[in-house]
Amino acid sequence: MTKQPTAQIAPQQGQAEQCHISGVTDAPANMLRFVYAPSQDGQKKGVLTPDLAVRLPGEGIWLVNRKLLVADLAARADIDTASDLAERVEKLMRAHLTSLLSLARKAGSLVSGFGKTEAALSAGRLRLLIGAHDGAADGRRKLMKKAEAAGILWSTLLSSDELGMALGRANVIHAGLTDVGWAERFQREAGRLAAYLGDIDGRMSE
Repeated sequence: MTKQPTAQIAPQQGQAEQCHISGVTDAPANMLRFVYAPSQDGQKKGVLTPDLAVRLPGEGIWLVNRKLLVADLAARADIDTASDLAERVEKLMRAHLTSLLSLARKAGSLVSGFGKTEAALSAGRLRLLIGAHDGAADGRRKLMKKAEAAGILWSTLLSSDELGMALGRANVIHAGLTDVGWAERFQREAGRLAAYLGDIDGRMSE
């Protein structure tokens, strides 16, 4: 008789978790969760997959939010997972950021283009400045300088292509969020991606 696996639920957000690689204990908000997908025979662990939203049931592994640690995990012989797991996690994080921008645009809480972004910044309407990291440096620096003077955070994590995908148009270099709520959501997720990439200066920059 085949023993059925015990049902497990995703952990509560408030409890501390220990990193499977480094041994560091931290809050789930500062970590990444991975879960084993169900195996076909039910007798062994399946493929390890990211659970960035911490919603999937099943046995989980936690890591400190760093790309290098995810790469280390994927290289372990006792873990069945994709060899490019670290890159996949980064793509998921980037896709989430572009999805947030797309939703903010539909909600009327985003401006794009140098002129409109600068105008919103000068009028005090901008809550978060976004610039493509592969755009012209002069224009980016000009807006970033104004944003810093006004105490507004900025992010250059996304590329022009990624911004264009989010906004449904080509060659997007400059954009900004005009709503506090959307700005806070983007800031939180951009900070998570920045930490994953090893940027610890709090700028959400490239």
